[in-house]
Amino acid sequence: MTRFLATLTLLASLCAAPMAVAQGVTLDFPSWQAEDPGFAEWWRALIQEYEAKHPGVKVKFYSIPFANYVNQLTVRFAGQNPPDIVHLPTRNFAGFASQHWLEPIDDLLKASDIPAHWSKLQSEMVWDGKTYGVLLLPYGNLLYYNEKILQDAKVKVPTTPTEWLDAMAKTTDRDKGQFGLVTTTAEHPNMFIDAATWVLGEKQDWLKGNKYNFTDPGVVAAMEQFRKSLSYAPTGTSSAVARQLFIDGKAAFLRDGPWVWATLQKAKPEMRPVLKMTQLPFPVITGGASNSLHMPAKIDPQKKKLVWEFIALAATPAWQEKYVEMTGSPAGRVGIISAEQAKKDPHLGAITQAAETADNLFPKQPALRENYNEFATLFSRAVVRMQASSQPTDAILANFQKEVAAAIPLP
Repeated sequence: MTRFLATLTLLASLCAAPMAVAQGVTLDFPSWQAEDPGFAEWWRALIQEYEAKHPGVKVKFYSIPFANYVNQLTVRFAGQNPPDIVHLPTRNFAGFASQHWLEPIDDLLKASDIPAHWSKLQSEMVWDGKTYGVLLLPYGNLLYYNEKILQDAKVKVPTTPTEWLDAMAKTTDRDKGQFGLVTTTAEHPNMFIDAATWVLGEKQDWLKGNKYNFTDPGVVAAMEQFRKSLSYAPTGTSSAVARQLFIDGKAAFLRDGPWVWATLQKAKPEMRPVLKMTQLPFPVITGGASNSLHMPAKIDPQKKKLVWEFIALAATPAWQEKYVEMTGSPAGRVGIISAEQAKKDPHLGAITQAAETADNLFPKQPALRENYNEFATLFSRAVVRMQASSQPTDAILANFQKEVAAAIPLP
């Protein structure tokens, strides 16, 4: 009898296993924003509502540091073990789409209101004629400044690149540990974004037709301005350290995206009122597509439905409005902030204005889009050489152009 009961128990457990799988689904969702102020709270609130609407479905939301994020996801996709909800820095989207790692969603988009109400930068989600994701955050870069440091140095908020460089010089006092600028000065792909602020901001371009254009006199002149700005910044600094130095009152200026506004709330009470934000002092405001949501290719049909419903919930007007309010960043859905809200909160008006007027700073050339990480890494090494060398800017750029042309030839 004991053996018989044991056999029945074993059979029952084997029969129950498939039912448990059918009744309970966990969606794997890594993100570099799982601990970021504002963003983490928005994601967790969104997940809470999603799970309430989907009994038996759980979203496993966890953090991977940004420095390792793309590499870890690349390893997972290459090993055929991708997450269910795919959150990508949009600059790396083409690298994943070109490998056929993402699921096309054109049929799902057609049945939604997203195409009619989304940022024009949603076009960045198209690769080889198909759409592979929904843009979450389009943005324009902004200028953050410490009002007290500017007042003490008797300089005004700059409205031109020349005025900005002059203000950096007058607010730099290294003996006091005060810098005119904090920015990425350690080798990192973000250096390309900083440089693009100056080059594209001055109406220049990295490409001419389908050829590299780094030795063009206009590009060289803009890069010389960028190089000079780095002389007012601490060396060996990551973007996270730069932001913290600014929050701590150690710098006059920080060029960054709208998402920094939420991080500023961590400043000490006596420091927070003097940390302000305005538009960048360039003829062209640079920006782009920050991050986006996707699903892996050939995803299980049940999970495909669930992941799309998660993306669709994030795209609703209610959650898009909460996104702006909680993160201090623009949302993918246009017109989500009314004129009345912008007037009541000028910061929201400023980030919306920047996002709607910004020109995309990321290269549109397919080879560069697909190999963006390699391109930006090579570029950052050239910038580090600029910082450490007395070699003329045009010579450094000429060497870089040869290097990048060999590594990433353009058709």
